[in-house]
Parts: sequence; C-alpha cells; structure tokens
Amino acid sequence: MRRLAGLALTTVVALAIGHVLFNAGLDRMSWGAAITDTPAHLGNVVRGELGETDGAACNPAKRQRPDAIPLCSPWGRQTVAAMVADRVPVDLQLIVGGMLLGTLLGVAAGRWCAACPRSPVTRALHIAIAILLSCPPYVLALGVLLLFAWNSGDYRLPFVSGQGDYRPFSADPLAFLKAMWIPWLCCALPLAALVARIAEASTREVLGEDFIRTARAKGLGERLVLNRHVLPVAAPPIAALTGVNVATMLIHAAAIEYAFALPGMFLTIRGAIFSRDVPVLEALVLECVVLVVLANFLVDAFQTRLDPRLRR
Repeated sequence: MRRLAGLALTTVVALAIGHVLFNAGLDRMSWGAAITDTPAHLGNVVRGELGETDGAACNPAKRQRPDAIPLCSPWGRQTVAAMVADRVPVDLQLIVGGMLLGTLLGVAAGRWCAACPRSPVTRALHIAIAILLSCPPYVLALGVLLLFAWNSGDYRLPFVSGQGDYRPFSADPLAFLKAMWIPWLCCALPLAALVARIAEASTREVLGEDFIRTARAKGLGERLVLNRHVLPVAAPPIAALTGVNVATMLIHAAAIEYAFALPGMFLTIRGAIFSRDVPVLEALVLECVVLVVLANFLVDAFQTRLDPRLRR
C-alpha cells in the first residue's frame, strides 16, 4: 500500500508541475494563478475532463517526394479526452510491443553469450550489441525508410513497413502487422542490447553458484539448468533494467512515430509545441507519467514475485 501511495503521489506532483509550467511559462496565467488553479485542474483530470483543443496550425516543410508524410500532424477541434482515447492505443501498441520484443531478444542473446562465451556467434553478438548501443533508433528507422520500405525505399521490399501504413488490428490484422513490425524492431533493438549486457553478466554470475554445480552433478542437461535454474535467479536485474528504461522507450517511440507517421499522441508533440496547445501538452505529460509509473510498479511486483528476499 505504501508503494501504491508513493506512485499516486508521484503522478499528482508531476501533473501539478506540468500544469504550472505550461500555463505560467507560456504566459497563459500568472505564476500565482497557475498554482491556485492546479487543484481544479487535477480534479478535472480525475474526472476525465482534459479540456478542448482548437487544432494545430501546421506548415509542413517542402517535400521532395509527393507521397511523403509531413512531420507535423494537424488535428481538428475536439475534446482532448477523445484525442487521447483515439491515439493512446497506438502508443501502447508500439511501446508494449517494443519492450516485449526487446526484452525477449536481449534475454536470448545474453543467455547465449553466457553459455557459449567463446563461440563465433557470441563474438558477432558482442559486435552487434556495441553497434546498437551507439546507434539511435531513429537512424535505424530512417535507414529502413530510405532503403527498404515498400513505398519510399531505393530497394523496395513488399512487406517492409513504410510511412502511413498503419491500420487498426480490428480492421486488417495483416496490414497492422506489416505496418508495425519494423517500428517494433526499431524500438526493441536498443533495449535488447542493454538487456543482453545485463543478462549475460547476471547469468554468468549465477552459473558460478553452488546450487548450479549441484544441479549439474545430478545429471541435468545444460539447457534445463539454464532455463529452469539460472534464468529465474538472473531475471530480477533484467526486470529492473527494463523498468528504468521505460522513459527512454517513450523517447524512442516518439521518434519512431514521426518516422513512420503512426497516428499516436506523440505525433502531435511538434504541432502542440508550435501552436502552444496547452491541453494537448498536458495530455502528453499525463500519458508519459502514467506509463512510467505503471511500468515501474509492474516491474517491482515482478521482482517481488521472483525474489522472496524483497518481500521482507
């Protein structure tokens, strides 16, 4: 209960600071009026009343290709709550898919590197990890769009995601998969490189424990030892790293949404900033705070489940 109360307090404080900074910093209110108005604003957020937006004035730059998607996404007059309900599911699909894929790829790579430290595959994985750690995800996205995307690449491949491909899963599952698998991969690979590093180190540390030697002495196969005895013990540090990187994943998701023109809330950042659309900016703060707080709560619960020492 103390942890839940702390998370709720974190959310309230972040929303209050954002409200004051946006309204006073953009000269919509005085600092005193913005502070005084904060309790009423928080009450509106609890009731789901996020205000209204007039839409963003957007002047896209000149496009070299007629089929290119402008980076600034305009929208019409509507309630911000309706915008959130329409766009946030796209953000969740991108972030959750990227985190799951990145964690699975990282654990698999770290497990292999720890189990086969001197193999050629391990050396290749170490090189790939070093490259991914120094390569921002938007570089990967732009490389795909320029080279392999079906509607913009120089070497067009039929099932490679392109700009403006997004379709809801309920409307066309195959088109949804085509539009999302490259964005998922671009978000996942930097996280996978970090997870692989910590998974390899944690797995190697557990492999030297006495209970692992006992399991091997009883005749258990190496794969069974790794999957059943090593990975559960090595998982808490991996989960902690994943939770810490949620904020970074949000930044990656914003860049990927711009690159592939996915219709999420992050696509509205540029237009909201230039048009000083405070209700939309506050909705973005609300989304980011809730996602970070919820992800860290789930990670803490997962760690407590895996490690009985944390329960005490």
